[in-house]
Amino acid sequence: MSDQPMPLASSSSAASRQLPINLFTRSATDAIPQSTYFIPASWRRFQLSELINKVLSNTPENGKKPVPFDFLVNGEVLRGSLDSWVKKNRGNDEESQIDVEYVRSVMPPEEVGRVEVEDWVSGLSLGRKGYVLLSSYLSHVQVLPLSSASTSSPDALYTLPLPTSLGATSCTWISPQSQTEDILLAAGGIDRQVHVFTIPSLSPDSISPPRELYSLHGHTAPISSIIGSSTGRELISASWDGNLNFYVLPNEEPTEHQIAAEPMSYLPGQGNKKRRKLEKDNEKLPIEGLTDGDSTGVGGWRRVPDGVLRGHQGRVGGLVWDKLDSGKVWSAGWDGSVRGWEVETGAAGVLRQGPADKAALCVDQFQANGTLATGNMDRTICLWDTRQATSLISLTLPTSSPIPSITCHPTSSYTLASASYSGVVQIWDIRSPKNALFSVSKAQSKAAEETRKVTKNGKVLGERLLAMDWDGEVLVAGGEDGEVGIWRARGE
Repeated sequence: MSDQPMPLASSSSAASRQLPINLFTRSATDAIPQSTYFIPASWRRFQLSELINKVLSNTPENGKKPVPFDFLVNGEVLRGSLDSWVKKNRGNDEESQIDVEYVRSVMPPEEVGRVEVEDWVSGLSLGRKGYVLLSSYLSHVQVLPLSSASTSSPDALYTLPLPTSLGATSCTWISPQSQTEDILLAAGGIDRQVHVFTIPSLSPDSISPPRELYSLHGHTAPISSIIGSSTGRELISASWDGNLNFYVLPNEEPTEHQIAAEPMSYLPGQGNKKRRKLEKDNEKLPIEGLTDGDSTGVGGWRRVPDGVLRGHQGRVGGLVWDKLDSGKVWSAGWDGSVRGWEVETGAAGVLRQGPADKAALCVDQFQANGTLATGNMDRTICLWDTRQATSLISLTLPTSSPIPSITCHPTSSYTLASASYSGVVQIWDIRSPKNALFSVSKAQSKAAEETRKVTKNGKVLGERLLAMDWDGEVLVAGGEDGEVGIWRARGE
């Protein structure tokens, strides 16, 4: 095709002025011939998208469905007409060429169901396609099939109680997706332990009961985050004590504990005072928080860390296993720092120290380019370019509330989702950082408001979200409202 400008006919007087536009994309399947197009200044996203589909022959006449596109000018999504953008950014300069990138649109989230939970939701994971793993302050972990989430009273496939009434704070799948039997999953607790469970399978016809397999000790404060490796044999936990504990799970079930049962050394609320006068001459007392009735704290096989990673000067907010290097883990802390750790040696190989008042509550990573994203207490989302030796925060997205949970799209380099304390789920395109693409309020449903004011444990229902996850197709979020909202949300 010729490099000469291509005039496009206009049928309305409002479109009499035309602007030189260079339309381009990074997608090989959606590319149109390179040229400078003269396009009516009044055109918006809809007309531009029609043009792209017409050139690509994405029309019903050709048996193809039109594809909606978004358009980026200087890295920002075009939200009005081309004329409005020129007046705002170029002072009515209508002669200079405008470079416009087009990408497939991210469709608005569509709510498909809500699941009522008996207490605040503390953790969510979509690590297994078709299932939601959730933890709550009712001190249990549940495996919920997504297929039943849209029903009025969905039934959990498994409900796994922790041996404590203090509450679960986080959860994750450990076994890889390829493993279909004896699947491991884990939950962190306020009791300062990580509880690893085994379930026989995800089949509803399974006969064998689930059970707690390991009880991982070593932290001195509540667990804030847990992640598993791609092999399903390594697990790392983070805690409010500022440490990361590294555990290697045995290939075969052990036959003895690594440490003795001493609940008083790790359960909150159990003062020392000379071990309560030597536990009243060695008499075993009921232990606050234990619900299994055993004062020795019997549960899974008790194990100690294989390594402890120290460096944060305060609570650790979140963890993510590096998606490009299986030998590295990233952590984000309340001290405003992001740290990269070499798993094998325990060395902190990378340190990114942001402002000390920018407490990080969570962290995730874009798989395509390795960029980290943190949700912060100061109502921002920060992007960290870890490839630059001296770079700190490369981009900041403003929000209206602290961000306790964030998830990057599994394949896109630009799209992420966040959950906030104000009860709002947002989907962002980092190429247009001023505003979120979509915002969905996670306000409690009216039907629930009429019947529920407090949780089963007496906690007042609130609006703050505490956890979310997004697999690129399904998004889930929950928190103090005692519900898990489920949306169909595709992203590119």
